[in-house]
Amino acid sequence: MKALLSILTMVFCLSLSGQQYLTRQGTLTFDAGSPLEDIRATSNSATAVYDAKDGKLGVQVLMTSFEFRRALMQEHFNENYVESEVYPKAVFKGEFKDDRAIGTLDIHGVSQDVNVPATLVKDDDAVRLKASFTVTIEDFGVAIPRAVANKIDPQAKITVDCTLQAR
Repeated sequence: MKALLSILTMVFCLSLSGQQYLTRQGTLTFDAGSPLEDIRATSNSATAVYDAKDGKLGVQVLMTSFEFRRALMQEHFNENYVESEVYPKAVFKGEFKDDRAIGTLDIHGVSQDVNVPATLVKDDDAVRLKASFTVTIEDFGVAIPRAVANKIDPQAKITVDCTLQAR
């Protein structure tokens, strides 16, 4: 319910401005693999909203929507690392400006200011948002146990690819 309310709030705030774009089928990938372990997951159900008039941008993804190659890895990700029951989503709120996404990224209850390279290309009645950046896992309060530290890259690569339709 909270996730739905957050999405509706983002859409409403953006609707007060100019041309808005929206998707609920954005793709986000998470890669914290190492030479010893392939730790990669994809979500195809990210929500993204963009207001072309003022550049406001919001992206959110439910942590449980990330799909891993192995079910046990997905279970550990949700239960032991990101604690999806307590922190159900990751959220970016900010703006697109000069080929950058600038704003606040909230993961695992920790907010960090981010300024990452991004592209936003308009095509007819849609815009395509793409970004690729790294986050330090421990900066978001996610502890990596020593027993598996050599299997998990402390720098997770996040890739965003969303096609948003005009609303």
